[in-house]
Amino acid sequence: MTLVDGSVTAGGVPDPILGYGFMRQHPRAWGSQLVKAGVITQDRLETALNQSEAQQSSLAQALVDCGAAEAKVIGPLAAKTLGVEFEDLTATQPDPQALVLVEEKEIRATRALPMRLLGRGDVIHVAMVDPLDIGASDKIHHLTGKRVITRLCLANDFQNTVNELFSTTSRTTGALQELESLEPEDDPVALRQTAVESASDAPIVRLVDSIMDSAVAMQASDIHFEAGESGLAVRFRIDGVLIVHAQIPPSQRSSVTARLKVLSGMDVTETRRPQDGRMRYQSHGQQFDVRVSSIRVVHGEKLVLRILRKSAVLVPLERLGFLEDQRRRFETMITQPHGMVLVVGPTGSGKSTTLYSGLNTLNDAKTNIMTLEDPVEYNVEGINQVQVNAKIGLTFASGLRTFVRQDPDVILVGEIRDQETAEMAVQAALTGHLLLSTLHTNSAVGTITRLANLGLDQFLISQALTGVVSQRLVAKVCTQCADEYRPTPETLRALGISPDELDGARVIRGSGCRACHNRGLSGRLGIYEVLAIDEEMRRLIIAGASEDAMEEAAIERGMRPLRESALYQVCRGITTPEEMGRVVLAKIL
Repeated sequence: MTLVDGSVTAGGVPDPILGYGFMRQHPRAWGSQLVKAGVITQDRLETALNQSEAQQSSLAQALVDCGAAEAKVIGPLAAKTLGVEFEDLTATQPDPQALVLVEEKEIRATRALPMRLLGRGDVIHVAMVDPLDIGASDKIHHLTGKRVITRLCLANDFQNTVNELFSTTSRTTGALQELESLEPEDDPVALRQTAVESASDAPIVRLVDSIMDSAVAMQASDIHFEAGESGLAVRFRIDGVLIVHAQIPPSQRSSVTARLKVLSGMDVTETRRPQDGRMRYQSHGQQFDVRVSSIRVVHGEKLVLRILRKSAVLVPLERLGFLEDQRRRFETMITQPHGMVLVVGPTGSGKSTTLYSGLNTLNDAKTNIMTLEDPVEYNVEGINQVQVNAKIGLTFASGLRTFVRQDPDVILVGEIRDQETAEMAVQAALTGHLLLSTLHTNSAVGTITRLANLGLDQFLISQALTGVVSQRLVAKVCTQCADEYRPTPETLRALGISPDELDGARVIRGSGCRACHNRGLSGRLGIYEVLAIDEEMRRLIIAGASEDAMEEAAIERGMRPLRESALYQVCRGITTPEEMGRVVLAKIL
């Protein structure tokens, strides 16, 4: 069978980025073609092959993750391998006459974007993530009544283009305009009853759905619905920063809140006490778990929705942002037969992702891994996960007591919050178990002081603690609109960076484009300091040395401070000095 443009089909399982049939079934052979073409080195190929195997994804996905420059070369070569042409969606726009022929839901379902009409209008060019998907091209033919000529496009480019063309933000605006015609209710009792009844009305449903779709499309981690005097403000947290998305009028504040409570299984009539809920939401062909929290504020209720993406915790250690020496240290820590390894940092700094990435390297049939979490956010096959439930007396401390009777090899405790949990964690580490947990401190060395403040004996800390990882998350420069620039001396001085530290570095920032929603930043990367507890550090801990003395000793023994790790990523052109200054304390010059 051949396509209408004459290329031979080679049916295969759809690949998440590009490359089907031959490329999917013979990744090494296709990778060797790229090496021969000078696109990648043999070392890069081996790294990508290992990464694709670990993630159970395609070689093409792993190679595209390496950077936009390679993606622009890999795309055309992949298209040539498939016998089709390549469509660069970052450089071209669909013709409205072609686009209008297929509805958005069909475009997303087939992953096929109509680009332009040819000849007398009886032929249509279509950019497809899988140009060899005969079912999808037949569907486009059926919908348009035209002959279909397919071209290959990158999946990320496809997603970004479709999201912009069918902007969920404009849908939110439309839904808000529709709500303006509804009459506000003055009586508080009647208002609450009206809110409950209208929670399933079409305008409210469309408004909430459009907000959720926008959040997913923009890769938001959290959605904030904040009740204020002027209505309900909607803000998204994207790459660690909150941005305003919409303002819902006061008359519809209660209805939107009620709709969210219904979806997440909360008590709609209870507005004074804090509540927690959970929902499952489907958007853009994917299903997401959403954790919901509500609390009463002055002008109503504030709800925060945390969008949980399972892929976020199934990231190989190599892709988290560890520098090579840091990763080796961390891997050594988590492969010890016993001891306590702590990952520390503020809320939202990626601690759970780091811990689960570490667990994934240990997860096999020979290892009994048990976790105690509050709440269990991601279900992972092969790991025994337990949800904390204070109502029945299942706390971190009591759960740990039970865990040690379950013959575990590795124990993960979601967080050490109090003295009792800390003491149980130390005992588990000293009795032959590898214990992983998190703690809220600002530095790796500060963790030792924090444990002592919880009431632990210095000697027990020195014997149980194997290592500490302190981390933050920095936003990465968008690779589609990155451009070199030179920060002003005033900017560098305010950020605590001396000009000498950037000598010879290629400092870049994003100008803003479609791919990054005009923010200049896209995605995040971890920066770390990894403290290994050796005999010298144990001696200092037992002696009750100051944090400054322990940090100085740790740096002498190879620990890179957070600031040094962040500066390294700035010099590599991965992030900006301003972003470094946002997450790391500035050095006083």
